[in-house]
Amino acid sequence: MSQVRPHSSISSPHVCIDQFFCSSSSTHFTVWKKSLLFNGKGFTVFDSMGHLVFRVDNYASNVKSEVVLMDNEGQILLTLRRKRWSLRRRWEAFRGDPVESERPTFGLTKSLGFPDKIIANVFVDGSREIKQCYYRMEGSLCKLSCTIFSASGDIIAQMKRKEAKSDIMLGNDVLSLVIEAGVDHAFVMGLLIMFDQIS
Repeated sequence: MSQVRPHSSISSPHVCIDQFFCSSSSTHFTVWKKSLLFNGKGFTVFDSMGHLVFRVDNYASNVKSEVVLMDNEGQILLTLRRKRWSLRRRWEAFRGDPVESERPTFGLTKSLGFPDKIIANVFVDGSREIKQCYYRMEGSLCKLSCTIFSASGDIIAQMKRKEAKSDIMLGNDVLSLVIEAGVDHAFVMGLLIMFDQIS
């Protein structure tokens, strides 16, 4: 399995991948629903300075049940897989490039009975019990928005369509993402990619 990054000094309960991906203040990202590859699908994520932070380049592949989140250098941070034989839509996240027997770091399951919006529960450390749900996601396809809540109901990340400085709305493939202080950016990106898949 590939190594991630060295730890930083930030301590937070919302670290699932590595403390390196946390910030002591809220962080703004621009999410472009495009791949860096020609005519490819995926995500390209930039920070407020325009620097590449994360990318997903393999949406164009024929493997629809697996997606890989990479850092700006192409290092695999998370392998996201759709769980086989699941009655409800469930995706699981594994650190790096996992071996077959490895347990997922976290998973996401779509809740049923919400036709106009998507609600998903997030289970950390491979837990499959609903009572151990640590996070909740809510979003709307028509509004192109998504919010991640902690177990206490606090908003830890929010994504919506990005507006230009002149208050002109950009295209549907350009989104604004705000992640609160102390929250693992790679963890949030993994959730958003899985959320996009079950959409």
